[in-house]
Amino acid sequence: MEKSLFSMLEVSSTMLITLYARALESISCNPIIHDPKAVEMIGIIKKEVAGSDNPIHRKIVNGKYNPKLAVTMALRSRRFDRYVYDFLKNNPMGTVINLGCGLDTRFDRVDNGKVIWFDIDFPEVIELRRRFMKENARRQFIEGSILDNTWTKIVKTGGPYLVLAEGVFMYLTEPDVKDLLAMIYHELGSADIACEVTNRYWVDKMKNRYMQWKLRHQLGITGGAVFTFGIPDSLYFEEWNPNYKFLDEWTYFDDNEKKLGWFNLFSFIEVLRKVQWTVHYKIGD
Repeated sequence: MEKSLFSMLEVSSTMLITLYARALESISCNPIIHDPKAVEMIGIIKKEVAGSDNPIHRKIVNGKYNPKLAVTMALRSRRFDRYVYDFLKNNPMGTVINLGCGLDTRFDRVDNGKVIWFDIDFPEVIELRRRFMKENARRQFIEGSILDNTWTKIVKTGGPYLVLAEGVFMYLTEPDVKDLLAMIYHELGSADIACEVTNRYWVDKMKNRYMQWKLRHQLGITGGAVFTFGIPDSLYFEEWNPNYKFLDEWTYFDDNEKKLGWFNLFSFIEVLRKVQWTVHYKIGD
């Protein structure tokens, strides 16, 4: 029997936060990102989860998330979009591999009509994606763990490859991330990778009760500490393998976005400027 949309949303509720944030920013004044697909999806989802006791669902239905969340999530999405644009400018028929895709709608925004695209996530997530999005000859959904090398056999197009890991690595362990990068290197040979990372200092801080309370209060996330992997600096992956080369980095404050308001003051304090940020690496030759 086919699962109801509500039951699928109940299992995968945390990924709705970023989807909602993109939709909210898309309908704001002077939006940072235009994501009509996210707006369409959230419109359907809000009707489906109306009356739900899930704290994330309630916040979405009642519009209780801080508007600054939409701004930061939109900035991150735009930055990852630009990684793809830059990659496709030089490799218009290249292959993009989107790890832990969730309800990401990036393909709809950046498709150049030639790119080969793979979205990878757990089976229940892919099942939910298929309720809203369609695969085609150049866009394929892959069910399974990104830590299982099965997906690497499917995505081998000959490259060149761009691997995206937006909002993924912080939920893994350090050995998992090491194994994942090694798998990409050994299976694909060469790839660009853009990945969001978290400061190790803040990952440790999330273990205390106050931080866990903030996650429950601000995001509706329960279940204790959320992030499990952090790095001390942007060059950290270079220590793991001489074939991992740091290219550049991006923080939420690098775009000088006025919508961040007083949050921009964080840019002057390193430990706050880099709570979470994005690093861009070349794996292999």
